[in-house]
Amino acid sequence: MNAHISVPEAPRNVEAEMQIIGALMQDNSKIDYCADRIRSADFYEPIHGDLFDLIISEHSQGRPVNPITLKSYIGEWEGLTQLGGVKYLLDLSQEQTALIGFTGFVDQVTDLSRRRKMFDGLNRASAMATDLEQPLESVITTADGAVSGHDAQDGVEQLSGLQAFDAMLESHKNPSYGVKSGHIGALDDVLGVVRPKELIIMAARPGMGKTACALSYALGAAQGGYGVLFVSLEMSATELAGRMAADLCFGGNQSVPYNNVKNGTLNSAQKITMAKARSTIAGLPLRIVDAGKLTTGRLSMLIMRTKRRLEAQGQTLDLVVVDYLQLLTPDQRTSGMYEKISEVSMALKAAAKMHNVGMIALAQLSREVEKRDGKRPQLSDLRDSGQIEQDADGVLFLLRNEYYIRLEMSDENSPNYAKAEKALEEHKNKIEFIVSKRRNGVTGSKMGQFYGTYQAVRG
Repeated sequence: MNAHISVPEAPRNVEAEMQIIGALMQDNSKIDYCADRIRSADFYEPIHGDLFDLIISEHSQGRPVNPITLKSYIGEWEGLTQLGGVKYLLDLSQEQTALIGFTGFVDQVTDLSRRRKMFDGLNRASAMATDLEQPLESVITTADGAVSGHDAQDGVEQLSGLQAFDAMLESHKNPSYGVKSGHIGALDDVLGVVRPKELIIMAARPGMGKTACALSYALGAAQGGYGVLFVSLEMSATELAGRMAADLCFGGNQSVPYNNVKNGTLNSAQKITMAKARSTIAGLPLRIVDAGKLTTGRLSMLIMRTKRRLEAQGQTLDLVVVDYLQLLTPDQRTSGMYEKISEVSMALKAAAKMHNVGMIALAQLSREVEKRDGKRPQLSDLRDSGQIEQDADGVLFLLRNEYYIRLEMSDENSPNYAKAEKALEEHKNKIEFIVSKRRNGVTGSKMGQFYGTYQAVRG
């Protein structure tokens, strides 16, 4: 005689889901917080998942979210009509407990969603175990996947060998897939495209033009149609805008020096050129984050939000530029600079993989560079941590000999002044791009042009 075994119901809390939807309509500032932690699939009740997607979409496009603004979109949603239609939304938006217990509701809905995935997976494994035609190995694999499936929440992707092989073959159909600057041909040639999930370190000593190079690269990429997020931890958004303006105005007889932009000393012709630059940047898929202090976890959330907002406008986020690595703070407290930079480096690589974006992180080099004849950087100069080299898919060094030659020319009475003056002519406005590591390419170097007056880098 077989005993009847009762199967428990999948864990859920529909009331908590209702409170979340209500809270988001009451306080739109909570939408980003929630969207960084929950997906529509995490809601047990399908209509709540649909409402959540609609709320995220509207908020991403800068529109207010409340029962009245949502009314025209939901129309005759069958599931919502059965719950009471717009009146259901109005009732949720008036729940006072929604705001009081908001973070607890979010945590619980996320937790229950992961438990349901495990619950469903184990049920499948249980059903397979009673089917003697199923190989035991398949049963074990299904059960193991159910238990460890939560790893997908942490950016871990598990593929079969065949799936990985097919993905590789698919990539051959578009060998140029990834981001290129377009503005800096020499750099594109030596570095190649920056592919999704890649971390590229752009490193140099102060004065070499890291920020100018990164901005020129970002502007070129954005003008090429790539979505770009530029995260500045050192310069203000206003200062970055001035540098971008000078870069966009550069070329021909209409160039506007950066100092003129910065000081607001523009003549009539320059004002016209600036107006054209403004029109250009208005249409670019470029976002800027001005952050005095930022943790790696917060950076990951910013990337997620930027992706969401660009996608709401029919665009994609392809490239993230961080200026610069040593100013980021790890989420966990560390005991020293080496551990701090190691944590940041690993977090940047993890974020590139998790969000499927190319990432360029600027980095300072140690002073050892300037103790060396020729001032040529090498991998051992990466400051504070060897972990940077290990995590990076590519390491790009910038070298401007003009900078060091001008330092030597500070004394006109120096016996080497004439020699330095001659060398200056040879190296004026030149910048060398040195690729010392490229995981999926070749190393090498190439010369480009650096126009400091205009904060423009070209190839």
